[in-house]
Amino acid sequence: MIAISTKTEKMLALSMLKGVGPATLHQVAALPNFLLEDINWIAKKSPKIQKSLELPSAWNTAQAQACFQISEAQRSDTRIISVLDEDYPELLRLTKDAPYIIYVKGNLHTVPRKSVAIIGTRQPTKHGVMIADRVTKFFAENGWSIVSGLALGCDAVAHRSALANGGHTIAVLAHGLDTVSPSSHKQLTLEILEAGGALVSEYGFGSSAIPSNFVKRDRTQAGLAQGVVMIQSDVKGGSLHASRAALQYGRWLAVPYPTDQDREAAEAKIQANMLFASTSVSDKKNLLKCETQDLERLHVFFGRADYPKMLDYGDGAALTHNDTGKML
Repeated sequence: MIAISTKTEKMLALSMLKGVGPATLHQVAALPNFLLEDINWIAKKSPKIQKSLELPSAWNTAQAQACFQISEAQRSDTRIISVLDEDYPELLRLTKDAPYIIYVKGNLHTVPRKSVAIIGTRQPTKHGVMIADRVTKFFAENGWSIVSGLALGCDAVAHRSALANGGHTIAVLAHGLDTVSPSSHKQLTLEILEAGGALVSEYGFGSSAIPSNFVKRDRTQAGLAQGVVMIQSDVKGGSLHASRAALQYGRWLAVPYPTDQDREAAEAKIQANMLFASTSVSDKKNLLKCETQDLERLHVFFGRADYPKMLDYGDGAALTHNDTGKML
């Protein structure tokens, strides 16, 4: 296995320079014959890179850091992929803030567009667990890849249900692939890889999980998928990051209507679901931070009879339903 292409290796080193982000890397990649030019020539074309090279030994340090990443990737059977590579995930490439470089351990789905992110609270209700399992089973049996974030709760249910039903699953991590968080999911990552799935991160080896990483991780989950199924969340839950990103990326967002039991118990973890099912356009726009037209891609489903409709959302099919108020 080739851990990294020549063009991505150069971009990886450039990305290690202070102040150099995706925008600068895109600018460099657009330069004619950038692969053949040395760092001083590139610096003359890029003010950001020129500024970063003012620090003593900046380029030598960046190259050494890139070499470390490549060495760790080779040692752990991981690929380092940039947007310049043909095997960069198709759907993720289409997002406006796609990570320029990602680390992939294992196998991405063979049909990228048949990917769905199934996410939700770390503390789902009993019915939330049931719905996450059933929805995942449905998609897995239809040949879809299940994308989630390896977190406790709904994420873990989605990964495990995908595996139990012979499906493909991708875990998107908020830290380097040399660690697993939570540590209790180390065995789950092994099972994902053994079943032909993948671990994906935009963070290099040695990177720890800091709060801001989780927000970007959630957006990457949405970027890797045709749509997002948000199982349960309160109105301040982390799952809303991926939900918002789905609509911002022009993808669909599906949310189950809570069961009678959860509504009667006024469960905190269904409050976002209830708001999405309400008739208040302003409340939904405020929570999802979206435009009115984006809400056309927000769908509330009411039972297993509605599951097949989710397969058509990407084709613009509208969801129709009978409001039974029950999860079947």
